[in-house]
Amino acid sequence: MNKIARFEALAERLVEGTFARLFAGRLHPLKVATHLARSMEDHQILSPEGIPQAPTHYWVYLHPNDCEALESEQPSLTTELAHHVAKLADQAGLALDVTPAVHILPDENMAPHNVHVEARWMPVEETPVESTREMEDGEEPESETEVQHRPFLIIGGRRHVELDRAVVSIGRALDNDVILEDPRVSRYHAQLRQRYGRYVLYDLGSSDGTQINGYPVEECVLHSGDVISFAGVQVIYGEDPPTWRRGTAQDDTIPAPLPDREDTPPLTAPEADPD
Repeated sequence: MNKIARFEALAERLVEGTFARLFAGRLHPLKVATHLARSMEDHQILSPEGIPQAPTHYWVYLHPNDCEALESEQPSLTTELAHHVAKLADQAGLALDVTPAVHILPDENMAPHNVHVEARWMPVEETPVESTREMEDGEEPESETEVQHRPFLIIGGRRHVELDRAVVSIGRALDNDVILEDPRVSRYHAQLRQRYGRYVLYDLGSSDGTQINGYPVEECVLHSGDVISFAGVQVIYGEDPPTWRRGTAQDDTIPAPLPDREDTPPLTAPEADPD
């Protein structure tokens, strides 16, 4: 049995238990389980010891009506999904040393009763998703020597953007580095700036504001797993795992396998502003 068939078989096994009752007839359980299984397969990584590891974080995108209804009908849905994701990882023979984090987010581009899942492995010590505080006066982010991860954005659950510049502009205007084509977003909405090896988000006085994990911010250090809302347009900030280094005499470097990035547009040179 090839890998794809194996993970689809695991998805079918998952819905034989209590998983099927979670979606109250609004979503097809097998469709959800299959998307979770495929994301787990696509985004597993290899530890320094050669042990396959399951992703630690999962973002489940639903149509806003489905998202609102499920949050009302199944308030413990994320907790129960995390339990089933851990069970799926165990059945797949993938290591998962922590309880996986599952986030359910609305996406206006999703068709009703459909689902899309993104998954990433993220270091536990750098993923405070529940709360994000603003920087205090005089406080600086951690030393640059401590940063070992490659930052990226997930926009709308589908578009990936690698962050490889010291300053990244975000907004609706075409001369931004990251263009968000949504009328709610200001032409020059926000900036990301590297400070001592961390990215710091600055709201540029936007009309409808910027939130991180549900809290309005003007300036904030980003941590892997933060959910940013630019006037309602949701963007996830993440950091890919570092390159593992095995302590041999030759000091061989073993890169952790990462997902295919064919759908990840690099940051391009700014285009001319049409206005």
